[in-house]
Amino acid sequence: MKINPIHVVLSLVLAAAALAAAPWVVARAKAQAGSTASAVEVERPRPSNKWRIVFDERAKSDGTINFLVWPREGSPLQVDVAVVKGQSENHIAAAARGAFGVALGKDYHVEVDDGEDVLVKARHGTGDFGLQLLGSTVRDIDVKLHRE
Repeated sequence: MKINPIHVVLSLVLAAAALAAAPWVVARAKAQAGSTASAVEVERPRPSNKWRIVFDERAKSDGTINFLVWPREGSPLQVDVAVVKGQSENHIAAAARGAFGVALGKDYHVEVDDGEDVLVKARHGTGDFGLQLLGSTVRDIDVKLHRE
């Protein structure tokens, strides 16, 4: 079977367009979550009042780790953690603590535990929430979520 170079180029262009549109799709899902059931809402994780995020290994590339936080009420919030090549799990955890703290505000307490773990806790009156790992463009970083 002969591979047509034009088909290869078109496939690459379509893949790049799909990746470029991904943030728009997430933003659109967030906007629709309040009025209609979206595909993202169907996969709402089981809530808890505290979550542990465990980071393992050293980053082998620059990139972003993307999370969704599902408050008890309202639309999910996306939290993006920027990672630089060579960062250790401890530095990534510190960056995640900062990103979650800014995105979630005073209704949540965010802290680093054991250097490489991040605890995200709902403050009194906030209610249980869900946490989901959307994806990562960072090579060789292992991310695990634990409901506590």
